[in-house]
Amino acid sequence: MLSIGGSSYAQQDALFSQYMFNPYAINPAYAGSRKTISGVVLHRSQWVGMAGSPKTTTLSIHSPFKGRKFALGMTLMNDNIGPTTNSGFLASYAYHLKLLKGKLSFGLRGGIFSTRLNKDMLNYDDASDIHNTGGFVKAAAPNFDFGAYYYTQHFYLGLSSNHLLGQTISYSDDVSNAQFELKRHYSLATGYAFAANPNMVVKPSLMVKYVDGAPVNIDINTSVLFSKVFWLGASYRSSGSVILITEYNISDFLRVGYSYDFILGNFKKYNSGSHELFIGVDFAIGKQKTISPRYL
Repeated sequence: MLSIGGSSYAQQDALFSQYMFNPYAINPAYAGSRKTISGVVLHRSQWVGMAGSPKTTTLSIHSPFKGRKFALGMTLMNDNIGPTTNSGFLASYAYHLKLLKGKLSFGLRGGIFSTRLNKDMLNYDDASDIHNTGGFVKAAAPNFDFGAYYYTQHFYLGLSSNHLLGQTISYSDDVSNAQFELKRHYSLATGYAFAANPNMVVKPSLMVKYVDGAPVNIDINTSVLFSKVFWLGASYRSSGSVILITEYNISDFLRVGYSYDFILGNFKKYNSGSHELFIGVDFAIGKQKTISPRYL
């Protein structure tokens, strides 16, 4: 047994249950597709009640430029998982091409990814272990994401890859030579919105995520918009969750959303589910006074 070694992999990037209402979080090519100055503040508390469970906060804003084919965006991210705090500042550029029935955009996002390890939170069976030095170690590295996004008034299909460089980051001044490996993440997201009647819009959606060393994660969702004001939806995630999703359009420029993940299987014994809350704003560009409801 002493001669056997191995590796294990766990969650690295944050999960988002409301990806269908905030696609820019996973795909930089979405920037500018809302035709407004669009901003979202989101907070997610995952596996509530479990020590060291992930907590994620993001702030993003993006906008097209009137009369131009490109859009710019910005994302701030902070993600806490146990003794590790990951943060990032990323800027994005998206270029939109007009096709026969829709538009195709390509987006590149780049910036700085930083990680900090609080060694005071690590438990050692032997307090005299030479690696039990306490304090903080940190590291930073450039990060790039790429995405493609095709969309019409009622349909979208997006492909994206995060952490394109796939580099390994070494913590500074750490005698244990601990490293943080940024794995490439791949996502496919698609959805379609159709009017069931004048007061009801139905939007089924699907997201598939893959990262080396972990099972493929599939998220299937159906959401319904009532009277252009209130969204209600449910998702099933293949990793073992059923998710209830709501969004309320307070006005033509302000919306709030909330989701709750019901954990399935034996894992539910150790936590009370996951909460996700976001606030979104959409400001008209130029002389546009009102904003049409966005289904995608």
